[in-house]
Parts: sequence; structure tokens; C-alpha cells
Amino acid sequence: MKREPTAWLLLCAAGAGLSLLAAGRVWASVRYGGAAPVELQGGDLAPAVQPLALAALAATVALFATRGLWRRVIGAVLALCGAGIALLSWQGLAVTAAEELAAARSPLAAATRDVTAVAHTAWPYLAAAGGALLIASGVLAVARATGWAGMSGRYDRPRPAAEQRDDKSLWEAIDRGDDPTEER
Repeated sequence: MKREPTAWLLLCAAGAGLSLLAAGRVWASVRYGGAAPVELQGGDLAPAVQPLALAALAATVALFATRGLWRRVIGAVLALCGAGIALLSWQGLAVTAAEELAAARSPLAAATRDVTAVAHTAWPYLAAAGGALLIASGVLAVARATGWAGMSGRYDRPRPAAEQRDDKSLWEAIDRGDDPTEER
């Protein structure tokens, strides 16, 4: 039973890590005539990939701090982050978006309006693969995470009987002038 959460954690870390890594790399190169190519990174073509990957990492950690229904909710959030990353990565492959962004980046080169080539690297595909891993881990968390062990209350201080009184009796003690924190 301990292997499943560990494998899930590695799956999440791989998906989010791959997406984060890919977001900072060059996704496309636009060449104008004889000018130097304009390189566009993943953060330029799909700026939300990096925040979604960071949110997925936060959800991964949060899953172990919760129990029950909240784990399913966090699993759904994780799957949605993965779906967003995958969708934005595929949209980052659009040639027209790369041409428009390159024209805004290098107006002098774009003045020729002679785009000779738009070349994409493998990074958007790897970001989409990271998103797919996050989708799979989110679905797995929704289906199975409620049975996984969580953080324990093992080191929490047990409450003595005097502290377990209800709030009303504490306020009444204060009204009488007694200190409700004193042991009797």
C-alpha cells in the first residue's frame, strides 16, 4: 500500500517538473529573410504553463495534508492543471501565434513581412506530455487517494478533560471572574 502513493508522487513530480522545464526552453524559432531568427520560449507562447505546473506541485503536497473528500477535490484540481498545461502546449504550436509574437519582438525583422520558416522544437510536446502525466495522476488521486495514509496526529498534544469543556462554560467562567485555564 505504501508503494502506490510513492509512485503517484513520482508521477506528479515528473509531470510538473517536465512542464516547468519545458516552459523555460525555446519552443519556436521564426526566421525572416536573411535576418537572425527570433527565438520564442514556452513562457512567451504559453505563459500560463509555468503557473499551472507550480499549482500542480502545490496540490501534490496538499494531498498528503488532507483526508477524505478533500483528496478527491485536490485530485480533480491536479487533473485540471494537467489539462490546462496540455491544451496550452498544443496552442503554443500555432504558427500564426509564433509569427505574431516574433513580429512584436523584432519589428525591424518583421518589417520585411517575409517569414521564411517557423520551426518548433520538441519542448512543447514534452510540456504536453507533462500535462498528460498530471491528468493521469489527478484521475488516480480521485479514484484511489482516499485510502492512502496521510499525515498523522501522532505528535499532537492530547487535550485534557479540563480543555474539552465547551465554549459556553469557558465564557461563563470568565464572567464569574474565574480563570478557565487554571487546573482545579
